[in-house]
Amino acid sequence: MNTNGREISGTDKSLTRRSLCFAFLFAGSCLSSLTPLKNLALFATTHDYGSHIFLIVPISVCLIYLNRNQVFSKVRSNVVPSLVLFLTGGTLRAYAFNTRGGSDHLWLEIVSLLLLWTAAFIICYGIHAFRAALFPFLFLWLMVPAPDFLIQKAISSLQAGSATVAFWLFRICNVPVFREGLVFHIPTLDLEVARECSGIRSSTVLLITTLLLGEFVLRTFWSKTILVVSLAPIVVLKNGLRIVTISALTIYVNRGFLHGWLHESGGIVFYLLGLLTLAPMLKVLKTLEMRSADLKPLAPFTGGVRLSK
Repeated sequence: MNTNGREISGTDKSLTRRSLCFAFLFAGSCLSSLTPLKNLALFATTHDYGSHIFLIVPISVCLIYLNRNQVFSKVRSNVVPSLVLFLTGGTLRAYAFNTRGGSDHLWLEIVSLLLLWTAAFIICYGIHAFRAALFPFLFLWLMVPAPDFLIQKAISSLQAGSATVAFWLFRICNVPVFREGLVFHIPTLDLEVARECSGIRSSTVLLITTLLLGEFVLRTFWSKTILVVSLAPIVVLKNGLRIVTISALTIYVNRGFLHGWLHESGGIVFYLLGLLTLAPMLKVLKTLEMRSADLKPLAPFTGGVRLSK
């Protein structure tokens, strides 16, 4: 018993030393990246589609903590992959520093920082721990502010998709409507699907929620992928429904709805609606996974499958 106690104590001390080493490297990388981190915080507070950034690191830390028994079950330093990541991160940092005059250098600096964090984790805990914590580390990449041209393209796509859905919803509801691109002409109201109507912020939060639901509820890569892909039509559907709802309330109830709370800050309502729409898909995928897990191969000569029960 004493021997086992000494082994456990030694393991705990080793893990403590590794954790202190990781904390030192993590803090050092953050101190060396104070300017990019300040710029990232400024970006998150000044861009609607960046407000989620403050949640990413705490959520990732919580995910690792919840899975700590598996993540830290086998720790071992791996120098070579860490060195590669350190060099890659350092190269990106140097390139970003030399292109500070550009408008899209921040994402390079944050990518560099994430690579340094990953390298520090691997050198302290090893590849096995990193594989067990792969999802939290991939989740961290949601911190990276997308280049402006990608954001503009995403917003334009959401605007066009939302306008198309809204047009057909108007038609289904027998509301007279004439569409010119992103502009709708309906009785007593001309409405444009502006950038603010793209729903980029609520869509981003819905994406984060979907990723977490897939990780906690589903088991297979393909089920998680299908869940995330199914989010695209749900996003444009909820945006289109929001446009039609506000328009109908403005026309038939009160003109104040056009500039009221539901228009300005009602994204949470339609976010919850999108989440409810996603629930049946999640249930179907979970059911399919459970049925697949219950299937067992028959004897070799039958060439078929059977239920385990």
